[in-house]
This record gives sequence, structure tokens and C-alpha cells, in this order.
Amino acid sequence: MKLSKIINFLEEKFPTSLAEDWDNVGLLIGKRDSKITGILLSLDLTESVIDKAIEAGANLIITHHPVIFTSLKKITNDTLAGRKIIKLIENGISVYSMHTNLDSGKSGLNDFLGENILGMKNGKILDPMESNGREYGIGRVYKLDESLSIENLSNLLKEKLNLNSINVVRSKEEREIKKISLVSGAGASYWRKAKKLGAQVLITGDIKYHEAMDAREENFTLIDIGHFESEWIFSNLLESLLKKEFEIEISIYNDGPIFQKM
Repeated sequence: MKLSKIINFLEEKFPTSLAEDWDNVGLLIGKRDSKITGILLSLDLTESVIDKAIEAGANLIITHHPVIFTSLKKITNDTLAGRKIIKLIENGISVYSMHTNLDSGKSGLNDFLGENILGMKNGKILDPMESNGREYGIGRVYKLDESLSIENLSNLLKEKLNLNSINVVRSKEEREIKKISLVSGAGASYWRKAKKLGAQVLITGDIKYHEAMDAREENFTLIDIGHFESEWIFSNLLESLLKKEFEIEISIYNDGPIFQKM
């Protein structure tokens, strides 16, 4: 199967034009006319992921986080980025990345997290935009059928995402949660917008101290489930999409989480 056929399928659902300006998505390494015989799905592209692809016989790696973010002045085995790129090319492995275009797109990562994993319904886009008649945007907001305590919501997150613990920034006034917002990855900067939309809590990762302090001061709850922990389901989403469309060997390997609780 030609790589171009897989790319066309993915970009019809999640156009690269939906990505943020700072992002780097699409085909990052490889040739569009390559014949693809196996796919490996991973949140990140580490050297271990490349080794797993070689071991599995996969010649296409699809990642969420782009392997190339900033400009490269040289590609040598003296640098981590250089070693990765050289190993990929030497082994005939292409790399395609779907990042903020997948986060923002309809039926993308935020919808998958909210609806398929957490069982929420009728999500609204937290920060809506429009491109060529297509509505998209970062984050989702869900109105709950039944209100939850912060403890029950925390337990739900731990159960559905296989987490042992999470970090919670409690609002000054404890209250039942009737509307939640979520942003996969690092989305704490959206908490004020979430609050304006009536949410009592924002679920995300990578919350910084001063963001947490401000939210608590303004009586808003934040739940930090971790960056990796909010996005490892990327592989499950892509697997379900690709298996419906193509008959090809697909494997999953996520090299994480990075942070370990001691």
C-alpha cells in the first residue's frame, strides 16, 4: 500500500490546516510513494520506538508529538535528533505526525478522551474556530447528566485512564461538578475560558504553579492528570480509525510515562 493513500485518508479527516501555527504536522520523514507494509503507533518518537518499529517490521511510524519541532542545522550521529533521523532513513522508516490538528478536529483526540474514554456526551468546543466551513478547536466542555463531587470525578479519571494518582487544585469553595472541561496535553492556559463557559473544573496536564495559584484564587478547580497520561490514548484512536479502513499490520508502543512516582 502506498504511503500517499494512508496520508490522504488521515488528512481528509484531520487536515494539516487545523494545526496551530507553531506546530509541525504531516509527513516529516519519508517518501509519499513508499510502499507501507506495517505501521507502528506511538505518542512520541524515541530511539526505543524506532527499535520497536524495526523489530515489528513496521516501515511507517505515526506519532502524536512531532519528531522535528525546530529547525535543524545538521543531521549527524552527534545529536539525538540526528541519530534518530539517520536510523529511520537507514531502515527505510517513514514518520507521519498528527498533533494539534488531531487535538482540534472533530472525532479527534479531545473527543475521544471525553466520549470514548470518560463516557461524556454532546461535547462543545472550548476554543472554537472555523476553516473552510469546518468547525474545530482546542478542548471540549461537557455538561454532566448527574453532578459529581471532586472525589468521584477524580476516581473516574483514575479508573478510566489507569492512573494511580492525580494532582488536584481545589477551588476555595467545594461544590458539586455540573460541567467539566478538558484539554489533552498541556492546556492549563484555557482555564479562564472554561470558567466563562460555566465549567467548574478543567482536566489537563502540565499545570504550572502560578496557573494553579490563580485558578484557586478565582475559585476554579484544576485536575492535572499528566501530559503523557492524557494523550497515550492517541494510539488507540488511530488504531481504531486505520483498522476500519486498511488491512495492514498495526502495532502500538508508547515509551512512557516519563515521570515516575517514588
